[in-house]
Amino acid sequence: MVVNGSEMSKLNLDYVVNGFWNEYGDPRTFSMPIINGGPWKVFTIVICYLLFVKVFGPIFMKNRPPFDLREVMLLHNSFLIGVNGVGTFVGLWVTDWGSKTFDCSPPEKQDKFDIKISILIWLGWIYFMTKIVDFMDTIFFVLRRKDHQASFLHIFHHGSMPLVAYFGLKFHPGPYSAFLPIFNCFIHFIMYIYYAMACAGPSMKKFLWWKKQLTQIQIVQFMATIVHASYAFFTDGCHYPRLLAFLEGMHATIFLVMFLKFYYRTYTRAPKKVM
Repeated sequence: MVVNGSEMSKLNLDYVVNGFWNEYGDPRTFSMPIINGGPWKVFTIVICYLLFVKVFGPIFMKNRPPFDLREVMLLHNSFLIGVNGVGTFVGLWVTDWGSKTFDCSPPEKQDKFDIKISILIWLGWIYFMTKIVDFMDTIFFVLRRKDHQASFLHIFHHGSMPLVAYFGLKFHPGPYSAFLPIFNCFIHFIMYIYYAMACAGPSMKKFLWWKKQLTQIQIVQFMATIVHASYAFFTDGCHYPRLLAFLEGMHATIFLVMFLKFYYRTYTRAPKKVM
């Protein structure tokens, strides 16, 4: 059979679009919506998010008064409190209360607990989907004319998390990859409690003294993730992919630096005196 140049190019393109991702991705994720195939659907969703919050949303709101979305936001926050709270508990249970998130031995040497693994993988998909639902935080900022709250840190954080979740779930949906999602679910469980209280009304303001402590917990999360990523590099015989460990550590380091800067500007640096 002779393959001409155009057919060869088409085959190469098809391999890049789908073949590579199906060849090296975990077959247990092939049936999952959005995860199946390459990351193009995720990229498209993230790009649409960025276009709305930076271009089309501000244009739409330019001559409009801010929307009152307190009831919608309260429902949104309550939903994510439930999802992240249950996700934290179930994630800890299926990883033997977190101990399996540091088990990077070869699969054939790991304990067999297929039901828990299956639950863990689908729990990873739910976690991935919550990272897309989290986009609503920024969309609410735009629709409420709170554009100053949609900082670079906020948008970069929300825009990158679906991609991080996609690659982790696509290529290594096992207990070791569950460390970041479980910790992150716990952080978001606390964070959305804060958000729900904040949008419940002025009467709750006296109970919102712990915003600084919430940022501190987020910083601890990034430090712990760097330790987790480093464990894969410096543990003899660890079979967790080095590339994923590097990306995990790099991603956490970037956010650690950004959150430390935010913490310094917000809570540590002395305010400027007005002359």
